[in-house]
Amino acid sequence: MSARRTPRLAAAVLLLSLGLCGCNDDPNAWRRRLRPLPPEPKPPAAAKDDPVLAGTIGKRALLGSAEPLVLRGYGLVVGLGENGGSDCPTAIREYLLEYLQKEFASRERQDPLAGISPGKLIDSLDTAVVVVYGSVPAGAPRGTLFDARVEALGNQTRSLEGGVLLPTELKLFEADASGRGLVAGRTLARARGVVFTNPFRNPDQPAATRNVRVGLLLGGARTLEERTLRLMLVEPSYSLARQMERRINERFGQDPPAAEAMSQGYLTLHTPPAYAARPARFVELVTHLYEESTPTYYERKLRDLAEQIGKPGASYAHMSLAWEGMGRVAIPSLQPLYQHDDPGVSFHAARAGLRLADITALPVMANIAASASHPFRLLAVRELGQCGLPQAAARLAPLLDSSDQEIRIAAYEEMLNYAHPRIRSRRFVHRLDPTQTNFMLDVVSSTGRPLIYIRRTREPRIAVFGERVPVSRPMFYSRPDERAYINAPARTDSLTVFGVTQPGRRVSDKLTVNPTVDELIAALAAPPLPVGEGRLSGIGLDYAMVIEVLDTLCRETTVPARLVMEQPTLTEVLGPAPERPEADEPTAPTSRPAGP
Repeated sequence: MSARRTPRLAAAVLLLSLGLCGCNDDPNAWRRRLRPLPPEPKPPAAAKDDPVLAGTIGKRALLGSAEPLVLRGYGLVVGLGENGGSDCPTAIREYLLEYLQKEFASRERQDPLAGISPGKLIDSLDTAVVVVYGSVPAGAPRGTLFDARVEALGNQTRSLEGGVLLPTELKLFEADASGRGLVAGRTLARARGVVFTNPFRNPDQPAATRNVRVGLLLGGARTLEERTLRLMLVEPSYSLARQMERRINERFGQDPPAAEAMSQGYLTLHTPPAYAARPARFVELVTHLYEESTPTYYERKLRDLAEQIGKPGASYAHMSLAWEGMGRVAIPSLQPLYQHDDPGVSFHAARAGLRLADITALPVMANIAASASHPFRLLAVRELGQCGLPQAAARLAPLLDSSDQEIRIAAYEEMLNYAHPRIRSRRFVHRLDPTQTNFMLDVVSSTGRPLIYIRRTREPRIAVFGERVPVSRPMFYSRPDERAYINAPARTDSLTVFGVTQPGRRVSDKLTVNPTVDELIAALAAPPLPVGEGRLSGIGLDYAMVIEVLDTLCRETTVPARLVMEQPTLTEVLGPAPERPEADEPTAPTSRPAGP
């Protein structure tokens, strides 16, 4: 293989490291992993003469600039106690001195970083110079949040645990860059926030085997520019490019335009605001739009699609996107298919209808989500969560009590899109920077078996299924670094929590809390701020530290709940597999138990 990596290979390697970072050091971690709701399957490649795709834009144009855009930057993590280090290449140190000087000078006078010497900060053992990698998905609008990987650059740094990344510039990744070229280029995104390190320790090996020199920023990077896509015409033509531009803008909006014909060879696609969180869906719809949109043409295409149902090799995923691309005019043709005997037909018809805001598709999709035997059950949960109809939350709520663990978690994830009383959320700020979220705690009202679910992508969240999950007594817990102690003697009705909040400083008074998981998490995570005479609100543990405590208590059955860690699928990490002509119709993913 050439020493120069292709952009696709570099992106795949980076995404793999992002997706798998954090839990590989514990051989028992697989017992706590759960595959989350998988990404929507990409429709299979259709035959060249597929009547479903005949006349679509996708038959006469190819998608360009669709690979993830890999970015890299260099920054400074603070708040490491004495675990940091100052060693880094000269070019990077010079860049950080110049960049941080400008960054600190622009801050308000009352800001703790205003006026600080960047050189002294870099040389401190409380900080570490790091390299930051992130991957921007194709079609991402300006302001899109994404995860990033943070890795200690020098050999002196022992751990990034508990650290906060100062604002960092992210630029195009150049695998062969060196010297000043490492920090050259236009800034396309910025990253900052709390560093999430691997929370799991191997009980059979020393703690040093846990790699805490690498961490993640969950949703901590933000794009500064739009990432446009290109639609490349198979046969260049000015008139065809203009025709496609008009068709796409008629369907997705003229102001701002969703498409611009730039030449006879290609169009530029801009993800509309309605698809900002789902640019891939916008791209799929564009390629499934029919070039003609007259009533007569649509009437004929709807008949053609109906005739394909039940035929060998019929692609219902392609048909669903074609129906959705036509818009609400397709709803009368879809409604009779909602109750079709073929589960693939009923799901894909109801999916198109629900996305077109047909309220009659809602109970159909809800019944699919509630059916334990339906092959598209998980995907139905996704559609209920993303349809935006307020009635969908009430349909998802009963699934929080499901005996199927994947369904419970999928329903929880999708219900976060709605304000529902069965999920009570509380935000904990970071002890070093109150503008940064340490994590969100969600207490989920559920009658099912107690469960603790941990996010490791997009946003730091801990979900406790069960309103008053108990902590058994007597019990005692201590971290080796003295950051946390939990004690509850026999015949006591409370927990005592204390620990070292900062190097050399101990909590002045012990915290007494009720013996429930949610109150214990609050005492562990709340910043150590005075709330009364000699009392603090919490001991300020970081997200990873809180997870480590919960993991230990769950394994020891002190907390009678299973702890499940979100585990990205390979499709999420590397993207969909390349299309093959012989690909079969996708089916819903099968469930995989999180434990033995």
